[in-house]
Amino acid sequence: RPSPLLLLLLLAPAHPFAPDIRTRPVHRVRLSASDLPDDASRRAAVLSVAASPLPLLLRPPASSADPSSPADTSSPADPSQPAVPSPSARPPSPGAVPLHSSWLSVSGLNSNATSPGNFVSFDPSAYRAMRDDQSRTPFFERAIIARLNEVPGGPAAATVLDIGTGPFALFAVAAANCGAGRVFAVEADPGAAIAAREYVRKLGLSKVVTVLGGLSTDLAELPGGVKADLVVAEVVGSIASEEGCVATAADARRFLKDPADPRSWMPCRAQTYAAPASYTLHNLFGPPEFDWKKLADEPVRFNCRDDGLQLLADPVLVEDVSFAAPPRDDVDVARKEVSFAVDPERLQANEIAFYREYKNGRLSSGEAALRAAAAARSVSGFALWPRLILRESYGGAEPIVVETREFPTGGQRRSHWQTVLPIGAERPVGGLRGGDRIEMAIEFRRPTGRVDNTASYTLDGRVYPSGTRAPSDEGKV
Repeated sequence: RPSPLLLLLLLAPAHPFAPDIRTRPVHRVRLSASDLPDDASRRAAVLSVAASPLPLLLRPPASSADPSSPADTSSPADPSQPAVPSPSARPPSPGAVPLHSSWLSVSGLNSNATSPGNFVSFDPSAYRAMRDDQSRTPFFERAIIARLNEVPGGPAAATVLDIGTGPFALFAVAAANCGAGRVFAVEADPGAAIAAREYVRKLGLSKVVTVLGGLSTDLAELPGGVKADLVVAEVVGSIASEEGCVATAADARRFLKDPADPRSWMPCRAQTYAAPASYTLHNLFGPPEFDWKKLADEPVRFNCRDDGLQLLADPVLVEDVSFAAPPRDDVDVARKEVSFAVDPERLQANEIAFYREYKNGRLSSGEAALRAAAAARSVSGFALWPRLILRESYGGAEPIVVETREFPTGGQRRSHWQTVLPIGAERPVGGLRGGDRIEMAIEFRRPTGRVDNTASYTLDGRVYPSGTRAPSDEGKV
């Protein structure tokens, strides 16, 4: 899948900055807060950029803002407290700026014409990235060993089922190498299933590992009617449920000896975290050069180390799928309302990060500083990413967890999983200050029948300008 930068350069008309950004060199700029413009300059930047050919902000600072007033070190303009409980439940408060995005689990992702159904599939480079992800694969291997050693009779007495095994039969082979007596590996993609079968044969593991083609939900039972001690189901997307893990967990219980035991599942929980975020290119490109409505139904996906996206507040848990206790309804609907407070320290750190990004894009120091100051104080939408709990704490042992961003801060780290940013408005909402409120209501609709039934996601937000009260503030003195 193209990077967000490449995607924009492909969709947007030619722009004078585009060639430099496309070929930008990899280098680092040492910068401290003292190198950035003072607050008066930041305020002027917000006003001037709003009228520039590449508008950075959806709305200018409120008229009540006085550029000559004492500087606020955390932000240069005006907005403030956002509130976004379920918009259907509460009417928007006067002055609230709305954010809205909705999409399907397969929107913008690769599809494979040879794969049955309508679900996420992968090309060879994606499978290699998963295999080589050192923040993922070694943790699964550790957790598999720990579980096999718990099985009565030891690993040789254990039966393992690997769902979504891929062309390398990665975790099926890991279980066999750890001594599992019998391993079944299920793969829906016909090409990947053929490759997995051949790979297992080359490794001399065909007597232990059996590769089964098709969807796990289509299997009547495991060969011989055996039950597994462990189901490995790494069908977790960049939004945890987008690859069908809810339906997989609901169905695969019938293959297990003890489906209610979290140790029978790997991962035992798949979570999604979220936070409001600023995005450099959403600020850099705008009408008429680029129409963000082209991506209205498709979120932008980032490498988890991409500094072009920065969080404005501490992340919160918005989705938590328990494999040992999955929902039983045909469609599971997860709803949650969350209130965020913009972190002034993040605003300053984001400005530094964005300055580097714009400088790497060959903007002049002055323009990079002005754009960074404005972009750092804007919100483009709510970023989402997964967290996988492979094993909870047992017998005093530490839990085994796969982090795709730093926990609990949401900082960048290496991972093959992406950070997902559904763009919430055609232009960023700008002029944020430390302490401003951004509120969000989510609705995740996740089918539980077949894994190829498509999940849908909706995010509704409200950004509250300074001086307005969010619904979450009602009753506060």
